[in-house]
Amino acid sequence: MGELAKKLFERKVNSTRMKTFRGKHSTVEVRDRRAIKKFKKGLEYNFWKEVAFLSYLQPHGFVPSLYSIRPERLEVEMEFIDGVTIGEKARNGELEAKDVLSCMDICRKLDEMMIQKEEMHMPDKHIIFRDGKAYFIDFERSVIKKNPSNVTQFFSYLLKLKVADLSIMEFVREYSRKMDDESYLRLRRAVERALIVLD
Repeated sequence: MGELAKKLFERKVNSTRMKTFRGKHSTVEVRDRRAIKKFKKGLEYNFWKEVAFLSYLQPHGFVPSLYSIRPERLEVEMEFIDGVTIGEKARNGELEAKDVLSCMDICRKLDEMMIQKEEMHMPDKHIIFRDGKAYFIDFERSVIKKNPSNVTQFFSYLLKLKVADLSIMEFVREYSRKMDDESYLRLRRAVERALIVLD
């Protein structure tokens, strides 16, 4: 086999090689930049919630593209976001102020849409950065809620990372009470000032 043919063959093999990730409720198989999330039997409700929220959020650009669903097999086929999780960035000292603020803005959008994601106080594996852009994954536990707390939960995560401190709590409490644009912008500016040290 010639050198060029060998390289082309290796590239083809690598492109079709499958990766598997196992979670509590599902298994994700990845091949050719596509992920197939397979829910365990009995978790039809989780399956339909994942489908519903991913479908609803498609126009906003911060979730994986949804390709197809197979309800009889509890499978969701979507774009595979191959990047670095927020947890990895934080552990490696690579989390930048713009990363944190972009995540906050997405949390604000979810709050406006009355979607409670439920994992924003520990999103280590649920936020992935690819080419500098944040993507949120795993919506199977999400619910519709009158007063969601994605922004405030994410702030508690920032406290754990020690990239924000309790001096900002007055802005967090104000946002939690009002949930309006003005209180969010005040909170965002306060967090931005505190995050200057990240850059």
